[in-house]
Amino acid sequence: MAVSNERANGTPADAGAQRYLRIEGVRKEFDGFVAVDDVSLDIRKGEIFALLGGSGSGKSTLLRCLAGFERPTKGKIVLDGEVMNELPPYERPINMMFQSYALFPHMTVEQNIAFGLKQDGLAKDAIRKRVGEMLEMVQLGKLAKRKPHQLSGGQQQRVALARSLAKGPKLLLLDEPMGALDKKLRSRMQLELVNIIETSGVTCVMVTHDQEEAMTMATRIALMDQGWIQQVGTPDEIYEQPANRFAAEFIGSVNLVDATIDEDEPDYVTLKTAAFAAPIRIGHGITGFTGQAVSFAVRPEKLGIGKAEPAQDHNKAQGTIEDIAYFGSHSVYHVRLPGGIKLLVNFANDKRWASEGMTWGDQVWLWWDDNDGVVLTS
Repeated sequence: MAVSNERANGTPADAGAQRYLRIEGVRKEFDGFVAVDDVSLDIRKGEIFALLGGSGSGKSTLLRCLAGFERPTKGKIVLDGEVMNELPPYERPINMMFQSYALFPHMTVEQNIAFGLKQDGLAKDAIRKRVGEMLEMVQLGKLAKRKPHQLSGGQQQRVALARSLAKGPKLLLLDEPMGALDKKLRSRMQLELVNIIETSGVTCVMVTHDQEEAMTMATRIALMDQGWIQQVGTPDEIYEQPANRFAAEFIGSVNLVDATIDEDEPDYVTLKTAAFAAPIRIGHGITGFTGQAVSFAVRPEKLGIGKAEPAQDHNKAQGTIEDIAYFGSHSVYHVRLPGGIKLLVNFANDKRWASEGMTWGDQVWLWWDDNDGVVLTS
């Protein structure tokens, strides 16, 4: 299902929302290669905004344009009413926290945080006060005299964040902020980082290839591919209402089925597909036409599974369990349909041995509600 033009081009759906950071038609070329292609985004003051995409999607190049390390071939970057294009990095009210943290190994925690303030010629008393505030914010006051090698990965990250925030930037840029942490620590630090950033009140743009990181940390997400913005929205909008097949496949797991429109009414759509004997019904209308080729997308957790045929005459399919993956909290069933298509089903293990009644080779039925899937026209 296509998103509205406002949401698709990155403009806040609320017209009264403040356009604090404006990226207007930015294009960046390298020797004829287009890394960023006509990107426009409006980012609100105080939000955490994620640029999410795979390698070569253009997200890091766009971040470097914001920082001033790259100059756009075309377009304009405006921060709080001031055009940034001609300003060198050191004159922009922007700080960047790198994936490697880039802490000075010979300096203590407090010296690292104070470095930028000293470079600006701030008075010693003002530096001491500001460093104390930053240490309190990141809860590292007791470690102020330690050097980076005496800290854990998470502690080093908080020092780097405190140093980035010490000068009170208008914009904070995060480049793969969790990339240097192991998975367990990464999950904990995501929420810690969000709390610190929200406490500081700074506007933040982060780059990541990790969808879980973006979904956990960001207020809104811009999904990028080949230099283009594919979709902009809140995490739940992008997950539940993907704009196209790319968005549906990039975020989470999804079942995609080729189909054609049979009926398109204001409050429902029916689809025909060779994959299912029963028709597909979606509880909303779209702007389409009879016979139009579309894709039907439904997430694995939306599907029910069991051995008994459901009573409904639509939104159901029968197949054979081909594989089962057990993850403790849930199991994923790989169900092969007669036409050859395979569907994934997430089954919540809310009771001990809840899934023992279904196993490899069993014939099972799948079903879903009218509002569980979406129609994708691109």
